[in-house]
Amino acid sequence: MASFNPAILEASGAYLGTEEWPGARHNPVVLGFFAASGNGHVQDDETPWCAAFVGAVLAELALPNTGKLNARSYLDWGLPVPASEARPGDVVILWRGQLNGWQGHVGFLVGFDGDGVILRGGNQGNSVSDARYPVSRVLGYRRAVQQAGNGRQSLRHGARGQAVCELQQMLVDLRYPLGHVDGLFGDRTREAVLAFQADNELAVDGVVGRETWETMDSAEPRLERDVDAQDLRERGSRTIRDADRGQALTTTGIVGLGGLGVIIERTEEAAALFTQGSGLLDRAQAAVMAYWPILLVGGAGLLLWRYFDQIKAARVEDARSGRNVSR
Repeated sequence: MASFNPAILEASGAYLGTEEWPGARHNPVVLGFFAASGNGHVQDDETPWCAAFVGAVLAELALPNTGKLNARSYLDWGLPVPASEARPGDVVILWRGQLNGWQGHVGFLVGFDGDGVILRGGNQGNSVSDARYPVSRVLGYRRAVQQAGNGRQSLRHGARGQAVCELQQMLVDLRYPLGHVDGLFGDRTREAVLAFQADNELAVDGVVGRETWETMDSAEPRLERDVDAQDLRERGSRTIRDADRGQALTTTGIVGLGGLGVIIERTEEAAALFTQGSGLLDRAQAAVMAYWPILLVGGAGLLLWRYFDQIKAARVEDARSGRNVSR
């Protein structure tokens, strides 16, 4: 089984000495840790960032992370390792505050020192550093492992990197839409994975492990469903129903003005005014003053009608591709 521990130590060591900036300014490297770990909404370096640092280092190596800022979230990550088998590069989770509380600290194991453990972590003295903690505070040791076949790693929500790009491209090729191929295992990628797993009678857990990878390697592109708006209407699609209602209301408004023919007729009359008069400004003002209610309401109605048509077309495409068959 491949070991990522040496690479983890090397990658994390490159950030030793990275510090929070005092005052109102924020270190962009620390902000980068938040972004890389899936927490880009954090825009300051005062928010505790030990889990962000661990997540960013793992993401840099295209390894999955929890995507959370709670240090204890790593108790459910990777492979559990007994203390006797812990090695440099393993992830170590400590309790903080209370043993059974929610607070904690997380970092990478550098080594042991008597009854202490040396961790390389972020937010240790407001910087990335190697620091000693009592072994008695350790909640668990976890290890990044390669669980998938063909030299691929297991991927889950929050993972980043080239391996995620490969996964996304395979899903797109198999007709599971997910937006852009951006190397970020986000919500849309997870939805595509869940759909693929359901279609292929796999465990529907959103985790791309050996079985999912191998099934994707041999899978045929998903067939587009033969469906149109009328099919969806008969099945009770809420989207089609609401769009139909919107178009009906729009039609009622147009009929209230005398119908579409009247709007066209008045539009032609307005256009004729542009060929009369002494100047372009005068002609424009005359057209607007004469027919502005009809032009305004009628034009808005036509735009709304087209908008509802686009909604229905998008819904049909969703149903054909299988991206969403329920709404």
